[in-house]
Amino acid sequence: MSIRQRLQTLSFRTGVIILLMCVPFYVLSFSQMLLPLPVATKGILWAVLFGLAKTFQYSGIAILGVEGYKRVKGWFRRRESAPGGTDAAAGRQTPARCRPDLFSDPSLLEGIRLVIFDFDGTLGDSRRLITDTMLATIGRLGLPRRSREECARTIGLPLKECFSSMIPMDEAQAEQCAATYTEIFNVKNVPGAVTAFPGVEETLGRLSERGIAMSIASSRSHRSLAGLVHDLHLSDYISYLIGADDTAHQKPAADPVVLTLHHFGVRADEALVVGDTEFDILMGRNAGTHTCGVTYGNGSRESLEAAGAERIIC
Repeated sequence: MSIRQRLQTLSFRTGVIILLMCVPFYVLSFSQMLLPLPVATKGILWAVLFGLAKTFQYSGIAILGVEGYKRVKGWFRRRESAPGGTDAAAGRQTPARCRPDLFSDPSLLEGIRLVIFDFDGTLGDSRRLITDTMLATIGRLGLPRRSREECARTIGLPLKECFSSMIPMDEAQAEQCAATYTEIFNVKNVPGAVTAFPGVEETLGRLSERGIAMSIASSRSHRSLAGLVHDLHLSDYISYLIGADDTAHQKPAADPVVLTLHHFGVRADEALVVGDTEFDILMGRNAGTHTCGVTYGNGSRESLEAAGAERIIC
């Protein structure tokens, strides 16, 4: 395993800490020029301090990956313009953070008796854990390298298809990928590795107060899904779970939604599917339900619009 690959196995938090360590060394490398020292000494100190700053910077970026680095930069941008700040370039109000708020448009819930959520990228922030595990699987099996972004675009598909959609392979290789992924995931999935997005519990609580039933239709296994729902303390709100092993056909097929509608005795036009990828939206549309895309997860506004999402929220 290369140094870069070893760095990429570290956590997002470690990457942020190491990246921020470059700041004081950059400051020191230039501020020492003001000291009453010989020119040669200043040159040596500058080279050492500047070199350390670059080392911390590139090591942090390697740990974070492109998406993690964008996430850090996005946080600083939001801090500059929030709370209640104005984006001068766009001339509009900028929110402090993206959050799943189904109440930003009251008409969205008119006539809705059931909300069917996706989990990964919609309720749970698991992108880093999933892509880390996919990259580790690809590396262990010696498959052609793929970027973190390419891996992220497959989130929402059944596990075998995540790999076969990126890398040409037969069914046996896809099965091997799925088995290896599960093995690595079980090691990496330590408490705290997956967190709920800001505002999730509040939103679920408000839906519950309105008497709206809630369920999850996910491409992960039922056992894994149930464990995460329990760990994130969402069990008080979510009364029904559909995992990848609960139906013959997974997203974007309608099966998970159809099974859920039957369980609750709800018509398709009384249900809303909420997800972050086109696979969630297509699943809902194939079942005839209303659909809502969220942009803070793994998909993009463009992909959600292309899939035909009725509404898109942040």
